[in-house]
Amino acid sequence: TNPHFLVTSEGEMVEAPRHFQKAEEKLAKAQRELSRKKKGKSGRKKARLKVAKLHRKIANQRRDFHHKVARRLVNAYGTIVHEDLNILALSRSYVAKGIHDAGWAQFLAILAYKAE
Repeated sequence: TNPHFLVTSEGEMVEAPRHFQKAEEKLAKAQRELSRKKKGKSGRKKARLKVAKLHRKIANQRRDFHHKVARRLVNAYGTIVHEDLNILALSRSYVAKGIHDAGWAQFLAILAYKAE
């Protein structure tokens, strides 16, 4: 299932780009490599930095997407209203990974900031 990231009042559907899902295999491989390294060795430090870099890249891509969508919405609409979803309950369901990957809380914070 692929829930829409958002739907405007005019029916335009914006899909979440699924940054984590796209990088999941690379991240899993890097984490496996890290788990095989001995603590205190330089190889482990390199592997740790590689995992951190992948996480940072995913976060940066998600944040960039949120800023661009929020700016587009603020420019296009005078009033913005969002549905009060129970994200905690959704994150415990079968779509949990997709819910977390969308990063709705961060998006709503960015949207509120840009709408001021």
